[in-house]
Amino acid sequence: MSRVWIRVSIALFVVGTFGGCSPACSCLKVPRPSNCTDLKPIGPSFVGTVIEIENPPDERRLADQSGLSRYRFRIDENISGFKEKEVDIYSGREGGDCSYHFRLGQSYFVTPYKVGLMDLDGAEPGKLMAGICTETQPTASATALLKELRARKRGGATVVGLLRTESGADDYNHRIPDATVELRIDNTTLSTQTDIEGVYQFSGVPAGTYQFAVKLPADFQVAAAQAYGSLPSISIIDQPCYAKDIYTAHKVPTRRP
Repeated sequence: MSRVWIRVSIALFVVGTFGGCSPACSCLKVPRPSNCTDLKPIGPSFVGTVIEIENPPDERRLADQSGLSRYRFRIDENISGFKEKEVDIYSGREGGDCSYHFRLGQSYFVTPYKVGLMDLDGAEPGKLMAGICTETQPTASATALLKELRARKRGGATVVGLLRTESGADDYNHRIPDATVELRIDNTTLSTQTDIEGVYQFSGVPAGTYQFAVKLPADFQVAAAQAYGSLPSISIIDQPCYAKDIYTAHKVPTRRP
């Protein structure tokens, strides 16, 4: 998957009418993998609709939020690991415990995790839990991620790497975010965008020899005429993943007065 979140629970003091302490949640985002070694396989996930809620969160101020909510999902699309038609997903009921509060009748992309030992929220081993520090989100906001996962599920290779202004030791100052990277073969063009770290990724690329092409963002200060040589090609044969950093242009030199 393109991004992974790590749950971190931090105790924050919340001052109110009675004072006291309540848990809060912070999620650390792991950067998108820029090579094949760090690329993770598709984890258990599905697209589903909430058809039943048991013990929902009580949104009243100072209400008892102990225990877990149970959400019954109708599985509309199995992305990985879910062949059943319905499944129960659990989550906490508080506002700051990293829990996910699903809505009845809404569609979600869900990436649950299975409880091993007793969870901090009291979940028994074997239960499937969901939280905000994963890729779980409304289906409508997961369009790009689902497109990538579906392509990987269909087969073909993953091509991943950095778009930079020059070769040599990696320097974040030379990475190019928000650029369009293309793979071209015959009359077919595959397209993707680099993220804020300058990482691009293609999924489900069929076999063949492709030529790279790059469209730089309008506000990126490079000299388009000073191309850093011709862009490379890549041959997709029988590997599941190919890592390829590409270099497209020199930075505009600073003029001295």
